[in-house]
Formats: sequence, structure tokens, C-alpha cells
Amino acid sequence: MLRPSLLLAGLAALGAAALGACSAEAPDDDIAASEQSVATNVHVLTSRNDLARTGANTREKVLRTTNVASRAFGKLFSRPVDGQVYAQPLYVGGVDGRNVVYVATEHNSVYAFDADDTRPNARPIWSRNFGPPVPSADTQCGLLGPEVGITSTPVIDLQSKTIWFTSRNKESGKFFHKLHALDIATGQPRANSPVVITAQAPGNGDASRNGVIALDPLRTMQRPGLLKVGNRIFLGFASLCDIGPYHGWVLGYDATTLAQTHVHITTPNGGEGGIWNGGVGLAADANGDIYYTSADVYDTSGQAQFNGAGNLGNSIVRLKDDGSTFSVVTKFTPFDTRIYSPQDRSLGNGGGILIPGTNLFVAGDKRGVTFLVDRDDMGGQADQDAQIVQKWQSTARGMWGGGVYYRKGAGGLYYLWGIGDRLRAYKFNGQKFELPALVNTDTLTGYPGGALSLSSDGQAAGTAILWAVRGKRTSPGLAASTGAGTLLAFDANDITRQLYSSDASPADVLGDATKFAPPTIAGGKVFVGTSSNQLVVYGLKSAAALDGGAPVADGDPDGGAGEPSADASGPAPTWTELYTQYFGPGTPGHCSGTGGCHTNLRGGFRCGTNKDDCFAGLVAAGLVDPLSPTASSIAEVGASPLVWLGGSMPIDDPTPNPAAAAAVKAWVAAGAQNN
Repeated sequence: MLRPSLLLAGLAALGAAALGACSAEAPDDDIAASEQSVATNVHVLTSRNDLARTGANTREKVLRTTNVASRAFGKLFSRPVDGQVYAQPLYVGGVDGRNVVYVATEHNSVYAFDADDTRPNARPIWSRNFGPPVPSADTQCGLLGPEVGITSTPVIDLQSKTIWFTSRNKESGKFFHKLHALDIATGQPRANSPVVITAQAPGNGDASRNGVIALDPLRTMQRPGLLKVGNRIFLGFASLCDIGPYHGWVLGYDATTLAQTHVHITTPNGGEGGIWNGGVGLAADANGDIYYTSADVYDTSGQAQFNGAGNLGNSIVRLKDDGSTFSVVTKFTPFDTRIYSPQDRSLGNGGGILIPGTNLFVAGDKRGVTFLVDRDDMGGQADQDAQIVQKWQSTARGMWGGGVYYRKGAGGLYYLWGIGDRLRAYKFNGQKFELPALVNTDTLTGYPGGALSLSSDGQAAGTAILWAVRGKRTSPGLAASTGAGTLLAFDANDITRQLYSSDASPADVLGDATKFAPPTIAGGKVFVGTSSNQLVVYGLKSAAALDGGAPVADGDPDGGAGEPSADASGPAPTWTELYTQYFGPGTPGHCSGTGGCHTNLRGGFRCGTNKDDCFAGLVAAGLVDPLSPTASSIAEVGASPLVWLGGSMPIDDPTPNPAAAAAVKAWVAAGAQNN
């Protein structure tokens, strides 16, 4: 049976542009110019979805507030992996005709799974292991265990079809960080992969020798998601459990040769200042400038000006790539750093967001204080932080793992779910955040708070959904694990309205959540990595499950049906009748099966060759809504992709067909059932 998701892939691609009449060849798109050009037309290639680190996928065509509910939405399948999953899963639509999700584990393995293969025991497309990880006993830190391997989120480039990631290894009693590059289709290493990560910088700070500081492969942790800008890969480093001596680092590498190009250290004349960002990747703006937030620095110098050339700890920093070096463009350090940084209440726990359409950067600290700064002039350090755009107590104890921003018109919404606090949404008016927040009072949670992501179809009404993975712990104190976790969905425009909980059905239970690890939403599915050594996948249930009907065998696509009614005022046709005359193989507008209109689109998309796959695909694409069938957009002029109804589906015969339009409208008016 052809999977419904392949119909979805085609419909999403068709929705992106009218392709005109049928063609035997795919358009010769420039992938470099448009990353969203294959299969489902949706990809998640980097930490938090984009280089601004908004956490939002605004190209989600399937999931909406009306179909994300327990009776229509739930766990579809899970995939076992060989370790805990801290890295955010990544998704590429149309890798050799399949939509693929990539998962990295703490056992130093990377898996590529068919994102649409729901068979219980389906094997990965490929998987590779990259050597022994570091036992947590060697790190002397119990907050990540039993092993430390691939922790940060990889990054993918579509043009070169390459995925980059870092591993931690213990080999012959020695410790290493390594940078890897693989072919996303086969998992085979690229030329020069892997390289051992080393770094040196001038300085007289902690662990310096003869005026030089070297990156310590045991004490240093590569935690932020990888950043790709142009042909450069950038990595951020901090520590594990603040066990010194260590420093914060930003290292740059040539994406092709993997040769090191850049070295930046946060505390050359001090110590600490790690860049961990709660796992959120380093951010980059349209100019290619890089932004990071740095963490603890225990300063005892007594100097009045804390944030100087020798110490960029507990700061927001903007770096300019000068070719082979970095220069600091501007920076901000809270005025009370000497008070709160020694208490482990510094910046760096959640990264930050470059607010789209503005010149602003927002980030928070472990106190729950959020800072909004001008990206061109952050102001350094000043009394009471009077130089910045805005500062307020946004959460009770801080937000680990990053917030989410949803752009709406000239403003937007900023979501936080901090430790020992409730889910909050702050409205942004284009210049500042409006207080107080909208709060969901039923969502009090402990450590580490909620890991957030957002999906929407642009700003279309009824499509914006805020997703969260939260542990069930109630204590705000640190812990090695969140324990059992829950996937939740909220209406992003009204977070007091919960749409879904994986705890509502025993069949949907998530397993153990992973700290700071957000879900990935793409192609109508939600992908969650867990500490139960699994990838768990949620989405819309089958058409048969939605309408309560029994599936029709693959070999009997028409069920012996007769002709459908062409008059919306007469007896409504069944779906079997509609499919037989207007949607199935051999009909004037089928777009399905061998010889159909879309058999040669990039990704190998075909609509399907039986009525149940076709119906399920329409549901997945949001054209048929089983929860509100009479509002199904397949019958709406201007909203339907069908030429018969004023849409742009390039059917075999694009001539308007009033009889077909009347039949579709009558079927929808009768309840749009798979009958």
C-alpha cells in the first residue's frame, strides 16, 4: 500500500506553487536559492529550525488546532536507538524519494529513519556508530549519563546533502572531541571526516601555560547546536557540571575540508564563561555575524569594569567573522554580575532569539530575568542595565533550553515555560514586550521546565500550535533525568487552551523525557527524542480510525461502486464513487499512479492508487477535516487545490468541471466520510 504521507508530500508541494499543465520532468530548481524545494516542501535542518533560533516551523501544512486532539492525533510509531537522545531530531523531505528523520545518540550513533514508514519493526535506512563514548564516571558529572557521546544538535545542508555533528570519544584511555561530516543519503563519511577538535588561544587565565590556553577535551563540553554560515561550521563549547578549569570557546571550520578557521575564547585572562545555551545553537544574522550567551564567571578581580577584553563571561556577545579571526562587535553584561554569577544564576541557560523583522535580541538568565538588547549597540555594562531596550522578570526561576518566538504581523508572541513556573506567552508589539504575560495557570512544572517548539502554516488562522515536552517532576532542583515525560499541544494564540496530551491515552505514552530537548514538527508529524532510547513519532491517525470505517483492500479500489451524483442538491455521492469517477487512476483528474500527472516530481511523489490512501492523504493535508467535515476546504472556492473549484491542481484535464465540483460539494455537505 502506498503511504498517505506521499500524497501529503505532493499536495504540500503543489500548494507552494501552481505548476501548470502536466510535465514529465521536475522543474530545475536552484536548491541553494530555495532550501524548501523537495518532497514535503518542509525541512528542519538546524537547531530550533532557523539561524535566528525562533523554534518555529511556519511551513506546517497539515497539523492545525482542529485536528490535533486525542481522537484524531496520537502516537504513530516509535524507533529504538542505542542511547539517550539529547540532540533535536532533524528532518529532510525527499531524500531519494523518502522523507527522512535523523537522530543522534549519546552512544555516538546517527540514524536515518523513513519518517513515514509506520511498520512496527521497520529498520533504519542507515545507521552508523562513531566510536566509544566517554563514560560519565570519567567526567565526574552525574547530570549526563551513563555516557556522553553526541549531545549537540547536528546541522544539515541540502545543496551538498551533508550532515555535520560532533562526538565525544574515549580511545586508548584518552579523550577527544571530533567533527564529522556524512552523506545524508548513505551515512558514508565525507572526505576529511572526522577531524579531532583542538584549539589554543593566548591568555593568562585558568590552566594557561606560558601564556597559552588549550581546549581541555575532558573538561570541555560541546553543547550548543551546530551553526552553518556560508561554507563555515561553528561550534560552541562550555563545560559539564562546571568542573574546572574550563573556558567558553567558539571554533570555526571549513565545511568542506574540515580545517579549523577560527578560534575565540571567552575568558582568556580568567576562567569559566562557558557557552552552552541550554543546547540551543549559536545564532546568526543576515550578515553572518554570530551571537552567543555565556554563562558563569566567578570574578574576583575587583575591577570596576567587569566586562573587558579579558572576560566575556555572563554576557550576550555579537561576533563578526573577519575571515580567519573574530572581532567583538558589541556586548552586554548585567550590571549585577558579581552578585549573581557566583550563585550560578547567570546567562547562558537558554541561548537567545534574534527577533525576526527587528534589530533586537532577547535572552534570559537563571534568575528568570529577560533582557532585550539592540543588536548593533548592546551597551556593555551600565548601572541598573539602563542602556538596554527592556528588562523584566519573565519566569520564576529561569528558562532552560530556550524560548520560542512566533512572528505575527509587525509583532509576535514569545513563549516561555521555566523551572518551577507555568507556561507564559508575552506579546511583542514591534518594539517591546507587553506585560503582564498570558499564563496557563494549570501548567506548574518542576525542573527543567518545558522544551518548546511551534508549528504553523504561516499566520493562517487555526494553524499555530505550541508544542512542549515536559517531565513530570515537580521539584525545581537539578536532576540527572526528568523521568517520565509528556508531549503537550496548546493553541499558540491562546495558550490557556490545551489541545492534546500524550497522557490522555495509554497508547500515546511518551516515555522518559530528555532535558532541554524540543520536539521537531514537520510533514504532519511530531518527532520526540527520549532518554528511553527511542524516537517517538506522533501524528494524525489513519482515515479508518478517524471515521470508524473498515479499510478497503488494496486490490479493490472502487468497491464496485456506480456513478456519483453530479448535483449537490440530489443524493450525495460516496467517497468510493467520487474516487472512482474523479480521483482514481484513469479518471480525467486523477493525479495518481503510474502515468499520472505527478509521477516525476522531485522526490518521486505519487498520489496513491486506492481510495483509502487518497482519503487519508486529504485528511493529512488538511483538505478534509474529520472533526468538522462540513468545513473541509477541499470544497471551498479559492481554498481547494482542485481546478474544478478555482484551485491550481494541475490535473490531466484542467478544464473546469461543474459536475465534479457539485459532486465534491455534495459529499462534503453530507459529512465528507470515507464511505
